[in-house]
Amino acid sequence: MKSSTYKVSCFPIISFMTAGVITLLLPLSNIKEFYKHLPAALFLFIFSVVLIGYSIYLLQKRKSNLGFYWDAEGVVIDLRGNKILWSEIEDITFFKSSVTSTRSSVIYTHYTHHETIRERHKKMMPVTSHSVEWIIIERPKDYHDNLMQAWEKIKNKKTFI
Repeated sequence: MKSSTYKVSCFPIISFMTAGVITLLLPLSNIKEFYKHLPAALFLFIFSVVLIGYSIYLLQKRKSNLGFYWDAEGVVIDLRGNKILWSEIEDITFFKSSVTSTRSSVIYTHYTHHETIRERHKKMMPVTSHSVEWIIIERPKDYHDNLMQAWEKIKNKKTFI
């Protein structure tokens, strides 16, 4: 029941790279006054390195075909390959933020599994829901629709005692 892998979209890679380059060049626009604004220039330099580094990280994940998918065992929720097992999932929903207009597929886990998921993912605190942001996925609507179909099949097969 393995799904196709939904790769990282090009949009965040291009956006972060562009923002990083612009932020890197911004302090150099007024080179005569550069020394007067040295703390701000250092902050912008560090911020631009972080943006460029994250875009390179996303590009490497895209090139290595790592992405989001599900199989008979569970759903991969991040680019590190962390997985939520089907037996741990309580519900999967679509979420659209009214403030930022971002969309995501949210996977809610049953409260009895929070601690085991925390240990398996090596996190400090347990998380009640896991969000797969649509901006990072190449075909997000297709991903969500197919994930919901797979979840309905799995949910119908579950036996509750």
